[in-house]
Amino acid sequence: MIRWVFLDVGNILLDEDPIAYHCTRLHWEAIRQIDPGLTFLDLLAAREDHSMRGSRWPLYDAVSAWLDEAACGEVWNRAEQEIRSRFAELSPVIPGAVELVDRLAPQFRLGLIANQGTECRRWLDALGLLRRFEIVALSEEVGSYKPEPELYRGALRGAGVAPAQCVMIGDRLDNDIVPAAALGMATVWVRWSERSRKGWHCDDPDAIAFRASLQRSSTRSSDHRSGLRPSLVVEHLDAIDSARLVELAPQA
Repeated sequence: MIRWVFLDVGNILLDEDPIAYHCTRLHWEAIRQIDPGLTFLDLLAAREDHSMRGSRWPLYDAVSAWLDEAACGEVWNRAEQEIRSRFAELSPVIPGAVELVDRLAPQFRLGLIANQGTECRRWLDALGLLRRFEIVALSEEVGSYKPEPELYRGALRGAGVAPAQCVMIGDRLDNDIVPAAALGMATVWVRWSERSRKGWHCDDPDAIAFRASLQRSSTRSSDHRSGLRPSLVVEHLDAIDSARLVELAPQA
């Protein structure tokens, strides 16, 4: 019987695309200091190529063609500082996320398992969402990061529940679905076949091109991993309901 539902935060409760776009632009601006002719679309194409070839960090691999490790680290440090200070602005709530929590809360106990820091906790608290979750396992606070299994194991220990009685809902095969399934949890993979449904309203042409690039690379890379079989695959949050999750429980 499924008793607990654990959710990721990024791209399940909060849209991470604005953060990713901001980070990519900062790297592009740094590259243009040494290669003024490089367009934003050029960088997107390079990132997309690395993503299609299975890179876990496609932006870093693309940027490394222009910036050495020290320069990459400097840009990332700047990006991290800006993202932390503007986290709420750059992390809008996904339409349907609050309703998803409302649908699940009456039937399941809820937890979070996410690669996030303290600024995420503050934002979820300000939104009134944090109190809905009994277990909050944020990587920066715990000191373990997905896909490391310890972040999951710690959440399961805190809940006092067996993996087979849990569902993990996430958007990434590598960080969410694979490690959770390896521990024996049921899994729900939200593919976001239409990233615009996450609610980021962007009218900047570069931002629109960025989201389209993410759409192409995520769809194609998932096709290359067809051997991975989540318990349930959905295209958006509206497709997740309590009845479907109950059905994921292992049959005796």
